[in-house]
Amino acid sequence: MPAAVPALAENHFAFMAAQRGTIRRTETAVELIGLADFLSWWSPLTDSADLPETARSVRLFPWNGSWHERLAALGFTQTAQLSYMEAPVGPGRLTPPAGVAIDVVGSDEDAEVFARTQTEGFLTAEDSEDEATWWGAFCRAVALRNYADPAQTFYVLRQDGRPAAVSLTVTTGDVCGVYAVATPAQHRRQGFATLLLDRISDDAYRRGDTTLGLQVDVGSDAERLYRAAGFTPSFVSTLYSRSLPL
Repeated sequence: MPAAVPALAENHFAFMAAQRGTIRRTETAVELIGLADFLSWWSPLTDSADLPETARSVRLFPWNGSWHERLAALGFTQTAQLSYMEAPVGPGRLTPPAGVAIDVVGSDEDAEVFARTQTEGFLTAEDSEDEATWWGAFCRAVALRNYADPAQTFYVLRQDGRPAAVSLTVTTGDVCGVYAVATPAQHRRQGFATLLLDRISDDAYRRGDTTLGLQVDVGSDAERLYRAAGFTPSFVSTLYSRSLPL
């Protein structure tokens, strides 16, 4: 077990507490009580932690060696792997092309624009109308509640005045966590995510941060994009889930 949780994981916990629910922490475990049930998870910090009977999802980290076998014996199956990646902070190197501007959200109106763009960028053709409506309302509420927090920065990239991509950051210690990088389909393959990362790195550099951190699904297109942008894997977290009787 770790003497201290790695800074990248602590940053992710801070994001979860701000935007996904409530983090409950004891000496033996960390638990996210999600704003929706599917967002919730529990994570042990020690070998002796007691697994809650109601836990449906458990997130394991490299220090949880024996828990993988224990969860399998309890009917859990692996459902996802998340790669925690990092990159050194540095001054911006890119100049946005003509017609492209990146602004920090500073008003409720801007937050609504952020949320609409984020939702459009995250949704897929497989999502139902009800799911799209739910995520739209969720992203709107989260953006409005959080954009004024000094530890968080929300960015909107516009092309010719139209919202084309978004991202946000959460700062803890000297780590700047990058979250919610989203580009609607019609604006993809124009390097907007790279421009946002460059602006985020520049802002972090000016604040005195030392590390950029983010999480992506192992083996995803996003992981390949961030590797190309200079991020390297630090460790992997595995999510296990089980069904419980109603």
